[in-house]
Parts: sequence; C-alpha cells; structure tokens
Amino acid sequence: MTTVYSAVATIHKLPFNDFKHIPTRPEIEVVLGVLPAIELRRLEEGLDLLEPSIVWAMHWYDSERGWGYRASFRERVVCILHFQKGFFTMTLSVPLAREAEFIALRELTEEFRARFSDYKRSINAKWIVFRIRKRRDTEAALALLRLKLDDLRAKTSRRKK
Repeated sequence: MTTVYSAVATIHKLPFNDFKHIPTRPEIEVVLGVLPAIELRRLEEGLDLLEPSIVWAMHWYDSERGWGYRASFRERVVCILHFQKGFFTMTLSVPLAREAEFIALRELTEEFRARFSDYKRSINAKWIVFRIRKRRDTEAALALLRLKLDDLRAKTSRRKK
C-alpha cells in the first residue's frame, strides 16, 4: 500500500498571515511572550530616539510572511519586523558600499555578524534578517538602525536638493 502525503499538510501556519485580519498589539504581545514584547517596545522607543519622524505601519507582504510592522523614514523603508512565537525578526537592507562599517559595529553579537553571510541580494544592498529575543539583540539592532538612518538621511537630503 502506498501512502501519498499532501505538501500542503506539512506547511505550518505562521502567526499573522491572514490578509483579512490585521494583528493588534495585544495579539502580537501574546505571540511574542513577555520578554520579546519588552524588547519590541525597547526597539520602538530606541528608534524613536534616533529619529522622531519614524512612521510605523502594518503592511501586508504575502501569505508566507504575512503582516509586517514596517518603519519608514521620509517614505523609505528603515526596517520590517515580523512576529513569531517567542521572538521577532528585523529585516534590514544594508548598502553594499557600507557593509564593512555595519559589520564592524562593536554592539553586534556574533550571531548578528554571522547573519551578514545569509542574505538576499538586490542591486546595491543585502537584505538581511536578524532574530531578536533579548536585550543584546535589541542593542545590536539599534546600532544597525543608527547606521541605516544615517544612510537614509544622506540619500533623502540629496534628493531634496
């Protein structure tokens, strides 16, 4: 007797991948758990201190990634957060011309540095996903975001001239 398994049966539903339902903050915090929810708040507040004009919005990506929490600066994406059980991820584009500067940040953990070798490439950048669970991760993420904002400020100020 031969058993046939459907490929669909092995796909696990990720949190917040229902297009018809935008996740609420309480739902996000329940999925994250107490400590990662604290780190989410710390990341938001830290980014606000770096740049008060950051705009946060939920944005639909696709049925695999679902809803992402996107931070924008002058209509440019700063980072995208996706929420999982017990952690969240931050997707960030790192300009190829400044990659060494990002990797050299003293706040980065070895885990964060290792992520620079696992990326999706676009024309001038690497799209890298970082996992955030604890305070050291948040500190590393904020260091990366500080450089990212410097890069975006330079690009958007050139465009205004």
